[in-house]
Amino acid sequence: MLDALDALIRLVERLSRRLAGLAGVVLIGMVLLISLEIVMRRTIGHSPGLSFEYSGYVLGITASWSFAYALFHKAHIRIDAAYVRFSARGRLVLDLLALAAFTAFAVMAAQAAFGVLTETIARDSVSNTPLHTPMWIPQVLWAAGWLWFAFATLLLFVRVALAAVTGDAETVRRLAGSSTLDEQIEEEALNLKEQGS
Repeated sequence: MLDALDALIRLVERLSRRLAGLAGVVLIGMVLLISLEIVMRRTIGHSPGLSFEYSGYVLGITASWSFAYALFHKAHIRIDAAYVRFSARGRLVLDLLALAAFTAFAVMAAQAAFGVLTETIARDSVSNTPLHTPMWIPQVLWAAGWLWFAFATLLLFVRVALAAVTGDAETVRRLAGSSTLDEQIEEEALNLKEQGS
């Protein structure tokens, strides 16, 4: 069972990496659109004004689809000044509590996002702009990103909880523990090596 769960986590991590990469491409596309509109305003005195509205949608959507990648790479902010002073068992408990709280947040955020989407669909809301964008379009993409993040967080929490129950402190540390400076340097060196080959 644990092997299947580990394989699923690796699959979700790989998909999260691809989704974060796609989010990066979309952000670059948005930057190009904004740049084009700036040039158009300076040269011909007019632009379609797409970037003003769509940049907000793009930011929300790309952020929600990148959260899972950040989770797997421990890129979310953690305050761990006291963490390093705890014993290995104390750190295990803190890692489990931190991931439980993070999971609760992710599930509540996904629930709230789908609440907003449901209300938007029920009201047939459109943006209050000249484009009159049907709001369900960006919101369904945004809410789906939150759902993916909640799924990834819940999956990781189940695996870490099982490791904690069986006393597998190394798995808890690897999946949910705060990275030390040495681990961060090693990971960055490995990333650079992979990019070079």
